[in-house]
Amino acid sequence: SAATAILLVSILMVATLAGCGKDRLLYKKAKLENYVELPQYKGIEIDTNSKEFLEYYNAVFTSDIEQNNLYQKEEEGAVEDGYIANIDYVGKIDGVAFDGGSSEGYNLLIGSGSFIDDFEEELIGVKVGETKDVTAKFPENYPNSPDLAGKEAVFTVTVNYISRPMTVEEAYQKMNFNSAQKYDENITSRAVEGYLFEYVCKNAKIKDYPADDRELARNALLSEAATQNGISVEQFEALLEYNNKTEQFEKEIFVNFINQNIVMYCIFDMENLELLDSTLNKQTASEPIIAESYAVQETVIAFLYENAVIK
Repeated sequence: SAATAILLVSILMVATLAGCGKDRLLYKKAKLENYVELPQYKGIEIDTNSKEFLEYYNAVFTSDIEQNNLYQKEEEGAVEDGYIANIDYVGKIDGVAFDGGSSEGYNLLIGSGSFIDDFEEELIGVKVGETKDVTAKFPENYPNSPDLAGKEAVFTVTVNYISRPMTVEEAYQKMNFNSAQKYDENITSRAVEGYLFEYVCKNAKIKDYPADDRELARNALLSEAATQNGISVEQFEALLEYNNKTEQFEKEIFVNFINQNIVMYCIFDMENLELLDSTLNKQTASEPIIAESYAVQETVIAFLYENAVIK
């Protein structure tokens, strides 16, 4: 799981938010145990040497690599998934170059999905210095350039050099750790948090939602997304509609958020947990309800961690 350094608004500057719901913005009156059937969330067992846990570990480390540019430039070798390929390319349709279809020295993260289908996959295995013709088709719905929608293009691509992801041993100093072991422990700790969060959310059964709170959460999520994009809510909703993403927002992004949100608040209330100033003030969301939600999530995950059985 989200991801904008914005000061928390003053409405959240309270001493504590207790599990009873006083001064809270969401679920102030609802008894959430009537809406959610929680799994056993105390004593969750985690084997940090298991193949399942390794996926969480790798996800955390990959996120660090991408967000902190932890790559090592290589003048030899071949393109692999997860590498950055520095490329020159010229795109043509029916033998004619088209506007926006060419670039030099472009850094492309392989596997990011930032180019049209098949483009990135076709570069895997291409060696530094080699040139390859890549055939790829633009989507039928391509709002970035409607004239290209549904058309097949041939891109002549040259790989100038590649940058491979660093190892933990190579990256720890850039991440401000004194040793690779300390960095490894930090990655493991964050992977445990991710595992616990996903475990309780995946195994909880949502029966229903308090209608008023559901609408509050939806409006807050829209407002936060609009703010992050530097536009109004109305403009953001129009952008979703223009890109045919309204249904995806409603059925994927919002549903995931509200499902995770109500589970976190339910555990928060069941355990009568508290939010302190320090937890609230460090949240980076500009929308108060989103900031509160992140703070509740952080508090609950800390509780789950404290009560987990980690091997």
